[in-house]
Amino acid sequence: MNDAATMIMNMQPSHGMNLVIAVVVIIAALIIWNFQRDKNNKVDIKDLICVDGRISSNKFMRFTAFVVSTWGFIYLIVDQRFSEWYFAGYMATWTGSALLSKWIDAKRSGQTPVDSQ
Repeated sequence: MNDAATMIMNMQPSHGMNLVIAVVVIIAALIIWNFQRDKNNKVDIKDLICVDGRISSNKFMRFTAFVVSTWGFIYLIVDQRFSEWYFAGYMATWTGSALLSKWIDAKRSGQTPVDSQ
């Protein structure tokens, strides 16, 4: 047998899932890129990491942590080692981060978190 046939014969279900995830990520990236290129659309990818056209270290670090933790989340699911504790930790991280950020912004502006809504 040739190398390609051997590789296909040795594939496990997690390899197929990784391939599906890669295809989905590529398609999502192409869709987002098309939104970005459209002059009539107000979607700007730079808003994920920039404030007023300049890179914000806070937004950049949050986006990077989101990408890395989401990749880890998917990896655990594909590798079948995922548990409810990982899900709880993932959700607590992102909701906690958003709440903490909102609280810090409210403290800086002199408002209580309840008043800022």
